[in-house]
Amino acid sequence: MNGFRVGPDRGWAAGFVAVFTLGTVCGTAAPVRGQEPVQVATAVGEAPGPAELRIEGGDIHLKIEEAIRVAIERNLGIRAQQYSRQRAALDIQQAMGIYDFNLLAGLSTGKDESPAASNLDGAEVTKTERDSAYVGGSQLLPSGGLAGVNFGNGRFETNSRFSLLNPSYSSGLDLTLEQPLLRGFGRSATEYGIALARIGSDISREQFEARVVTIVQRVSNAYWNLVAARYALVVAEESLALAKELHENNRVRVEVGTLAPLELVQSEAGIATRQEEIIRARGVIGDAEDLLFFFLNVDQGEAWSRSIVPDTEARVAAPPVDLDESIRTALSERPEIATQTLQVRSLELDQAFFRQEKRPRLDLKAAYGLSGLGGDVILRDSDGNVIGTAPGGWDDALDQVTGWDFPGWSVGLELGIPVQNRSAKARAAVADLALEEGKLAMSELELQITTEVRAAVRGIETSRQQLESADVSRRLGEKNLEAERKKYENGLSTSFQILEVQEDLTSARYREVAALTGYRRALVGYHQAIGRLLQSASITIVD
Repeated sequence: MNGFRVGPDRGWAAGFVAVFTLGTVCGTAAPVRGQEPVQVATAVGEAPGPAELRIEGGDIHLKIEEAIRVAIERNLGIRAQQYSRQRAALDIQQAMGIYDFNLLAGLSTGKDESPAASNLDGAEVTKTERDSAYVGGSQLLPSGGLAGVNFGNGRFETNSRFSLLNPSYSSGLDLTLEQPLLRGFGRSATEYGIALARIGSDISREQFEARVVTIVQRVSNAYWNLVAARYALVVAEESLALAKELHENNRVRVEVGTLAPLELVQSEAGIATRQEEIIRARGVIGDAEDLLFFFLNVDQGEAWSRSIVPDTEARVAAPPVDLDESIRTALSERPEIATQTLQVRSLELDQAFFRQEKRPRLDLKAAYGLSGLGGDVILRDSDGNVIGTAPGGWDDALDQVTGWDFPGWSVGLELGIPVQNRSAKARAAVADLALEEGKLAMSELELQITTEVRAAVRGIETSRQQLESADVSRRLGEKNLEAERKKYENGLSTSFQILEVQEDLTSARYREVAALTGYRRALVGYHQAIGRLLQSASITIVD
């Protein structure tokens, strides 16, 4: 951008205008021709390696699309947002855990000895041994009910002579269901947490896009600020060349006696002033390069000691802009609108859930069971004496269960009515207020975005007009300098007047630099305002 060096008058002007008038043409939201698409993954990937930068002639050469690509790949803010996005996606998996099958199993054994309190105990010291094992589980249903199953088995042995089965084996299969009929009934109430997690995940997706948009906007503005700083250095250097040329002409005229020595003092002062401008311009370039290095996350080291040379031409054709269409596009595509829409949806879920929480609790409870009993049958005579045993075991109990020999069931309703129910009523009222507040925030956001779009459209038009005016001012300044130089050569002007005209031309060139790069920044702001900045930069988010 500052690599050309031409003569200090018309030659410089020709080169300056040539650089300012060449460039690619881009539409309001169309990708730049030849620009490779950039895909941005929301998932956390491997840490990026060293930045791939083009080094030519000891300087780092960057096109605007290269700067954006490097920033997208390496920016720490985007990487941090990737972690937030992944956590939000895992929140859905966590919320889905309510449907995980809960498996239960257990084993127990025990032995008791107790003195007889009655002849019916069957022994002076009653001794019993108990062993049990069970396996079962429970499953939440989309309706809000809880279904359970339990398969239990046990062994019981005693020294009581009144026991008919000793040892005895029991087996049972129990099915249970608890189903809310009012509060907590239905899929919407059951999956309330899942729905919120999904909305939270969608919000994190929009926030990720907003973060990428912010980075692209900052990098673009930093790039064009650097372009402006480098153009300003070119202007300052060529202004110095004009001042030195004037001083050399003055020196020759003083030596031949056609000019007073005082004119040399004035031209020397002009050189000193312009040298100060060059020093300031170089400082501005250094600051602009450091800011761009920061956004690109370039490792500290050798790269920071190099100069950045922007290779993208600054001038572009003025795109057609329709205000009404721009506002409609912004209200449909800005990530802030999508985020607030999701927020309102989340508040609507809160409202529906907490309104249901005000209902009484009415639960249906049902159970169905199968049982069986087996073991060694104690055979006794008419006097109660043991005369033998008929062998049996756990398989007898299991056969009774599988044969549905001894079924049982129960059905019931349980009603719970909170008399005041103040907590539920307060939560429902808070949810209603939050939803109204969210809708008002949406209206305010739409108004804010509409205002931003109007300002962005106006900014493009203003920047375009400023650029046209600056072009005219610079051309007239060049003609004015040419005329003043002819007057000076004919003795009709002074060094002071020449320096003033040169200063006016330099100011006009500065204004042209500011208007040109300002127009570029206005385009970036416009694309951001209508929600098309990523599309204009050929960036796609892969979620």
